Amino acid sequence: MQVNMQISAGHYATTGIQQGFERLADNTQKIIHPQSAQQTEALIDNTQVAKQVESSAKALKTYDEMIGTLLDVMA
Repeated sequence: MQVNMQISAGHYATTGIQQGFERLADNTQKIIHPQSAQQTEALIDNTQVAKQVESSAKALKTYDEMIGTLLDVMA
């Protein structure tokens, strides 16, 4: 059961990173081709996306370290 949770943790972390990069791509288009307040909103959202990607990357690193520790214990 714990293995399934750990796999899910890695999946959620990589999904968070992927979604962050997709939002950055969308925001880049809004900045390049601004329409009304979209440019300002996109710039603000980029700050939030940076935090999301950073948090997801830290979660993935923790997951990787945890798997490494489990493999060391099992070896």
